[in-house]
Amino acid sequence: MDFTEVMERVSMIVEKDLGTKPYDKDIANAIGIAPAQYSNNKKQNNIPYEKINEYCAKKRVSISWVLYEQSSQMLDSNTEEIFKVRFLQGIQGSAGGGAFNDDNTDFTYLSLDRAYTDILGITDGDKIDAIKVTGDSMEATIKDNSIILIDRKKTDIINGGIFVVNTPSGVLVKRVGISSFGGISLISDNKNYPVETMPENDVIVIGKVVGVLEKI
Repeated sequence: MDFTEVMERVSMIVEKDLGTKPYDKDIANAIGIAPAQYSNNKKQNNIPYEKINEYCAKKRVSISWVLYEQSSQMLDSNTEEIFKVRFLQGIQGSAGGGAFNDDNTDFTYLSLDRAYTDILGITDGDKIDAIKVTGDSMEATIKDNSIILIDRKKTDIINGGIFVVNTPSGVLVKRVGISSFGGISLISDNKNYPVETMPENDVIVIGKVVGVLEKI
C-alpha cells in the first residue's frame, strides 16, 4: 500500500474543511500527528493506520475508501451498510515476545463497507477482530504493517489456512497444519524462514485470517 496514494485521499477530506489545498503540515495536524512524524512516515512509506481510522470516524468517512478507494466516500447514515471491527492496537502478529491478551489492550473500531466484508464472506455471525502484522515472514501474501482480519470462531486447523496463534515465542501469523511427525507446523510464506514445529500444547489458535487490508 502506498503512503502517497492514501494520504492524497485524506488530503481531499482536509481540503473540504480548509477550503484550499492543504500542505503536509495541515494534513498532519488534521489527523493528530506532528509534522516531523508525518514527514518520517512519508519517507518510510509507513501509513499511520490508527490516526487515519480515528480521523475517518470523526469525519464519518469510509476508511475502505481512504485506504483502497472502494465504495462511496461518505458513510451512509444507515448503519446496516457498515461492519464494525475491533482493532486491537496493543497486539501485533509475528512480533514475538507478547501474549494475545485482548482483555487488557486498547482498541478502536474499524468501519468497513458491507460490500467489502461480503466479498470476504464475513457475516454478522462471525467474531472479527483486527491486528497489525509486523515483519516479512508472510510476504508476499501479507506485507509488513498490514492489518489483518481474524475470525475468532474459526480455530479448526484440520484443513489448513493462515491463522493467528499464541505460542511461547509470542503472537505469530502463519500457515498452520498438523505435522506428520506430531505437533503443529507453523509455515511462513517467505521461504527464507524455516518451518517451525511445536508441541500441540504450546500452540493456542486465536483465529483464522479471513482478510488483509492490503493489496496482495
